[in-house]
Amino acid sequence: MTIGMASGGESTPTAVDVVILGAGINGAALARELVLNGLSVVVIDADDIAAGTTRWSTRLVHGGLRYLEYGELGLVRESLAERDRLLRLAPHLVRPLGFFVPVRGWFGGLFAAAARILGFEVLARRWAGARGRGGLAVACGLWLYDLLSTGSAWPRRCVVRSGAEGMPAVDADRYPLAGVYDDAQMVYPERFTVELLVDARSLAAEKDVLFRILTRRTARVEADGRLTVVPAAEAVRGTVEKIVLAPRAIVNATGAWVDHTLGELLPPGDGADGRPQSGESPTAQRLIGGTKGSHLLVDHAALRRALGKRGVYAEAADGRPVFVLPFGDRLVLVGTTDIPFPGDPSTARTGTDEIDYLLAAVRLLFPATAPSPGHVVQHYCGVRPLPARRADGRTPAGITRRHMLVRLAAAPLPLWSIVGGKLTTCRSLAEESAAEVLAVLGLPVAATSRNRPLPGACSLGEAEELVGRLATIAMKAGVPREGAPAMAQRLVGLFGARAGEALGIDPSLAGAGAVDRNSFEPLGDCPLPRGIVRFCLDLEWAETLADLVERRLLLDFDPELSEATLRAIASELVQAGRLAADAVDSEVTALRAMMAERYGKRLRGERLGDRD
Repeated sequence: MTIGMASGGESTPTAVDVVILGAGINGAALARELVLNGLSVVVIDADDIAAGTTRWSTRLVHGGLRYLEYGELGLVRESLAERDRLLRLAPHLVRPLGFFVPVRGWFGGLFAAAARILGFEVLARRWAGARGRGGLAVACGLWLYDLLSTGSAWPRRCVVRSGAEGMPAVDADRYPLAGVYDDAQMVYPERFTVELLVDARSLAAEKDVLFRILTRRTARVEADGRLTVVPAAEAVRGTVEKIVLAPRAIVNATGAWVDHTLGELLPPGDGADGRPQSGESPTAQRLIGGTKGSHLLVDHAALRRALGKRGVYAEAADGRPVFVLPFGDRLVLVGTTDIPFPGDPSTARTGTDEIDYLLAAVRLLFPATAPSPGHVVQHYCGVRPLPARRADGRTPAGITRRHMLVRLAAAPLPLWSIVGGKLTTCRSLAEESAAEVLAVLGLPVAATSRNRPLPGACSLGEAEELVGRLATIAMKAGVPREGAPAMAQRLVGLFGARAGEALGIDPSLAGAGAVDRNSFEPLGDCPLPRGIVRFCLDLEWAETLADLVERRLLLDFDPELSEATLRAIASELVQAGRLAADAVDSEVTALRAMMAERYGKRLRGERLGDRD
């Protein structure tokens, strides 16, 4: 099924059941859920898949231990159930991660925690004390955490002495005790989001319904309920090239941009048609009261060894929660801040004060291996799509992370906005939202995604076997014996069970058939093979160099990323007819400049200066 497009004049409207604005993790999960129920869906994004809110998280799949302090028992129970489910349905992208919660003694924090649960935030802050939460408070929280995850096969919580074997080497003098529990990590939510959409496309083909992804597009609802869609860059220049859709419903899943999207989607009118008049908001009040969260990627071998295989969940000097997490075999991820941010989310940047704040938190925990600013090889920052704050005295950290589906009554067709949410609950959010949309459209819920694995799902054992088979094929294609396992490992880490498909091969036939040696050529200095670029372009909606580097191959997180690799990827874009040969220099230069400005990212050979 195709969508008609016209340049000049009117195009015939294409009927579609639901248009979803926003190709982040929530929009993608909802698209999949709706297609699973037989609906036609078009997903529209002003940028690329997972280019906004999804990318800026702490990359955890967890129950939310600290939500217990705010009485969010329902949210914690839901999150724990979804944590277990995602580990089962996407084990290649969601992996168990043990946590270590250091405390300074047995007592402290009990009265503050009780006050916070009862809603007395002012008292909670007054009673918090300088020593933070004590071992008893943490033990009580972990006991309740276990209770809410009844039926789970996870290890039970415990309290240990610092310095115990296998535990992070925090300062034992300052933190003699620690609580220990288990959650999970989703290192690449960008890949998770892409796979949700890949699965939606497969479902649409099975059910013979329309499914399309339109990236770098903006949309506007006309008075008759039709939706006009134009390229985002062209929209600024006012061209008339457009797609016209006739949706039965629209869901605004643009994360931190929800209010901005509503303003663009339903522009002010004269009030006669029920639209807001000029100067009015499409809603009675703002839906989003976002907070800025910054994270650091630290390249410090001694700190990485001190961390070991567990993440540390601790308190900064001001009592805010801070995570220090393993990020692959080499890097350490530190986050996060929580600062009210009323501006355009695309302008949010990590400030030097936030870098100093997060490094100071690490220094309290690991004084013997504390990193300096020069060890920060990258940072990233985004705005959480939290609901607008209530006047209840809560700090930004206390604003609910529960998701809400808010319907806009004044719209000329059913229109909802998704407010809040987190990585862990993307699937349950989609299930609940789909049920409401289906009810309004007069349709029953025919199916849910509760037991549907992602396309790349494979267990740890299956992944290890696949790595071995792909390494054998790679060596047959001429990849050096010492480099083949690393290539195969990275392929499976990105694509899971789809790693062979990404190279156009059947990995079960490791000893038979011809192998395209060109597809196994490395991408410059990177061990990833060239063949996967065409796969991402043809089957994963990638369009630009940035799409490939940042959101398909995740090379922006590689501390060894080089200009040679960027140019190798750009050359594949040229070969595929997606980039003019004379535009390679400007494309590479633009991406380098963007990564330096937004993330403080430098390519290999470009030293990130130490501010000390």
